[in-house]
Amino acid sequence: MPFDWLARNLLVSLFLPPANVLVLAGLGFICWRRFPRVGKTLSIVAALALWLQATPWFSNRLAHSLDIGPALDIKTVEAQQQAQASTPPAPSNSSGNASALPQAVVILGGGISLGATEYGRHGGADLPQGALARVRYGAFLARHAQLPVLVSGGAPSGYPVSEGQLMANVLQGEFGVPVRWIEGQSLNTAQNAIFSARMLTNVGVTRVYLVTNAWHMRRARDQFVRAGLTVVPAPCCDANALEPDAAFGWWPTLDSLRTTRVSLREWMALSLGH
Repeated sequence: MPFDWLARNLLVSLFLPPANVLVLAGLGFICWRRFPRVGKTLSIVAALALWLQATPWFSNRLAHSLDIGPALDIKTVEAQQQAQASTPPAPSNSSGNASALPQAVVILGGGISLGATEYGRHGGADLPQGALARVRYGAFLARHAQLPVLVSGGAPSGYPVSEGQLMANVLQGEFGVPVRWIEGQSLNTAQNAIFSARMLTNVGVTRVYLVTNAWHMRRARDQFVRAGLTVVPAPCCDANALEPDAAFGWWPTLDSLRTTRVSLREWMALSLGH
């Protein structure tokens, strides 16, 4: 496991729930005897922070702040591909691009989980729920757009298989969608973009549909554009599309705390350029 990757993730986790609340509460406990007013204030702030971060009202708004737009209209995607297929190719000496449509579907990894020993492969390594949702939507989009697929994701924890290989296995073995390129070395979104762009531009692909979670799309799009590709965002899994009832918006839930953690981590990654 790369030390810099581990150290960075441990440091970032201190600013995310529940660790950020525990840090505040710990400071309050330390200060309580010598500085009771400071200790009491920190303890109250910690309790309020835990409650606020766990409310659907707060977590939904934080997640929505990362959105860059709605999901693709799949009917429009199909119509564009059909129109392109029926259009004669431009002469080789023609100036400009013959088409501004994407040439491939890029699906980004979303981690590796352990414990799926029932499949009898890769020591129980498998795709977690979020990554599987990306793969499912990527397969759906690739079929309707009739485009080749690239999967991207390495093995940051030293597992014997990369995210890219796991995604390719699921796409080909379970969804029946062939994978043309497997990028299995990247450890973060910036590397996803750099390594994927290198593979694609080598074969003349410069325009892609980019598939990842809605909360991750802003950062992913920026990194892929920086790497030299033209990107059409294809976000999926907008879990916060439906607002909770007003009566329950302030009621804390574990799911909302998870959403807050993911969103805060994403904003931190955006600020650090990863």
